[in-house]
Amino acid sequence: MTHPSELISAYLDGELTPAERTTLLHHLAACGRCTSDLEQIQRVRSAVRSLPLLELPEGIVPEADRVVVPLRHQKGLWAGVAAAVVVAVIAVAALITPEPGSVSIDDLNSRFGARASLDPAFGPAKVVPPFVGSE
Repeated sequence: MTHPSELISAYLDGELTPAERTTLLHHLAACGRCTSDLEQIQRVRSAVRSLPLLELPEGIVPEADRVVVPLRHQKGLWAGVAAAVVVAVIAVAALITPEPGSVSIDDLNSRFGARASLDPAFGPAKVVPPFVGSE
């Protein structure tokens, strides 16, 4: 039996495709060894994450002073920023959009009635029946 041990860590990181995830879950349902490995890796990851972060004194690792490495990628942060920008644009547009003026039937009649009488292209379209040929 082949044990997909390399997929377990990828599964915990959320990096598997749906097909790989389904295959791994079916295997875990039938394989006690891989289920035990999964539980052990989860315990180790939880223990490591619970450790406190330590600040190293400057100069202990000179290369680390020059490069800032983020501890976690915050994917949700960018989604929140994008949502905030969309809300701000909508709010500004709502504030600067003028109130619609009221239009009466008489206004419409005077505007478009005059145009219809002067512009033959603006009038009603002519309906031409389809040509029915006699054979």
